Amino acid sequence: MVNLVLIGPPGAGKGTQAERLVRDYGLIHISTGDLLREAIKAETPLGREAKAAVDNGTLVPDQVVVGLVEQRLSDRKPEHGFILDGFPRTVAQAEALERLLYSLNKPLDHVIIFDIAIDLLEERIVKRAEQSRAVGAPTRSDDNAEVLKKRVEEFARATAALSPFYEHRRLLRRVDAAAGIDDVAAKIGSLLGR
Repeated sequence: MVNLVLIGPPGAGKGTQAERLVRDYGLIHISTGDLLREAIKAETPLGREAKAAVDNGTLVPDQVVVGLVEQRLSDRKPEHGFILDGFPRTVAQAEALERLLYSLNKPLDHVIIFDIAIDLLEERIVKRAEQSRAVGAPTRSDDNAEVLKKRVEEFARATAALSPFYEHRRLLRRVDAAAGIDDVAAKIGSLLGR
């Protein structure tokens, strides 16, 4: 069993790698982005709070995200382990997660940070939006350059303290997210000892 956190800015490839980890290792993928989009679509009280933040390119309030993650981990009881994608983003969230996982007796094994330059992120976001439009799927409200720039700046500011937080706990690992999908997957596999 392995419990992971994947951290990186929008477009860094966390979701793509999470899909592979689910397929290859049988882990449960808990994407805070997906949880938030589900809550927004359902127009729950937490969803309305989240929508205001997402539309403005700011981070969703901690209590909203922590509540959604707690609910999913409590509901799903992952047997083979889990991947948290996009959470935590702040030290306060990391501390809340640590308390939650302690109460569930499911400690983290690795926190993987996806390192990537902003210009490459912009290319990826534009491509993702184009691919969605090409197949007639709706584009994400945050898939535009202006919101992306705000989200990346907010991500960098808010998550800067996470590196020392997890380094102190000897959980932090880094991958070059600019590398190809297979190369990133191989690096993650080697971190997991597989």
